[in-house]
Amino acid sequence: MRPIFFLIACLVTATPAFSTSDARLADMLKGRTAGPQTRCIRPESVVQPVVVDGKAIVYPVTGTLYVGNLAKACPALRDDRQITTRGSGGQLCANDPIYIRDPGGATFGFCTFSGFTPYRKSR
Repeated sequence: MRPIFFLIACLVTATPAFSTSDARLADMLKGRTAGPQTRCIRPESVVQPVVVDGKAIVYPVTGTLYVGNLAKACPALRDDRQITTRGSGGQLCANDPIYIRDPGGATFGFCTFSGFTPYRKSR
């Protein structure tokens, strides 16, 4: 019986982090409509992508917000860490890695994109 209570306690304490990320992403996308997912984007004009803890990376490109969806959950991805992406030909594409490290230089591995969803302002 104790393992069940422990499991429930872990789930309850883990829920706020996910709901906070969901709320932050929803707030960023408020008033926008999702388009069909695309395999690649050209983020050349992006000054700084926005990291949404464990969920996604948002790339603002010429009035459109591209949400870099992750292939699977990435708990190491946090807004207080640095990311490096490696695309090819000036593009970021599905399966491209996102390397994660903290400002002190410790590495946390990598995650990968599954694709990008464009969000444009609703008319």
